Amino acid sequence: MVKLTLDRMAIEEVGLNPRRLAEAIHVQLGDREGAVPVHEIAESLDVDEIRERPLSNLEAALVTTPERDRGGVLLNSRSSRQRRRFSLGHELLHFLNPIHEQTSANGFHCTRQDMTVSAGLQISDRHRRQESEANAFAIELLTPRHRLKSFLRGRPELAQVMSMAGEFDVSREAAARRYIELHSDDLAVVFCKDSRFVYANFGRDFPPLSIRAGEWCDLGSPVLGTISGFDEVAADDWLAAPQHACELSAQTLWQTNGHSITLLRAEQSNDDGPGFDDAIERFRVGRDR
Repeated sequence: MVKLTLDRMAIEEVGLNPRRLAEAIHVQLGDREGAVPVHEIAESLDVDEIRERPLSNLEAALVTTPERDRGGVLLNSRSSRQRRRFSLGHELLHFLNPIHEQTSANGFHCTRQDMTVSAGLQISDRHRRQESEANAFAIELLTPRHRLKSFLRGRPELAQVMSMAGEFDVSREAAARRYIELHSDDLAVVFCKDSRFVYANFGRDFPPLSIRAGEWCDLGSPVLGTISGFDEVAADDWLAAPQHACELSAQTLWQTNGHSITLLRAEQSNDDGPGFDDAIERFRVGRDR
């Protein structure tokens, strides 16, 4: 296998924005099919040691010098291959960003919770902001936007999420979050265990949910390994402030050990209610007299 060679200086010249850094790497990678070679990328950017060990409270750790001229990453061997790939991308951003501060005297120690911090409008806590940037970089690196167009066409479907996960060798969880982030429809994805709410991610304009951690979600009868139909559900059961003009539909993927992924789609009408057009017409006629 030919060793991958990347120009780190050219990559870092684009600045500290996670998306731009990932895109700069893909410019040098060129057109490729299949999973993004994240291990080879890290090694070509001076992460000279990547090890896997069983870890109890961490998903990954990075040890580096103050100058960031070299680094080593430790990954949790108890996690799936897809999660380890994401964790390596996460640590790579900590390595490439010189203003990220170590979380301990021995480097960056990142938990599973750190790997799920998403970017908000404002994150005042420095640690959470660093973790959200590392997560944003990891998913941009592993699922580059220029290769996702075919998955995002048409009506949303969990089958497309599964195809994305297979094509890019990322977890279904990560693929689902990426899918709703970029799809043009108003979407949310809900993760449950034994039909109990764990957490959710939202697209740009999806209305707030009313369900909290541990609460029961009416997902229908589980059938392992199947995807349900995209059926209409009661907005009152899901949304914090449902509107009469909002129609909600749901589709669920049933996974092993009681886990499930539910895709929610909101169709929010711009109609101002019955009789609006008639009222406008009467107003126009009255002015014309």
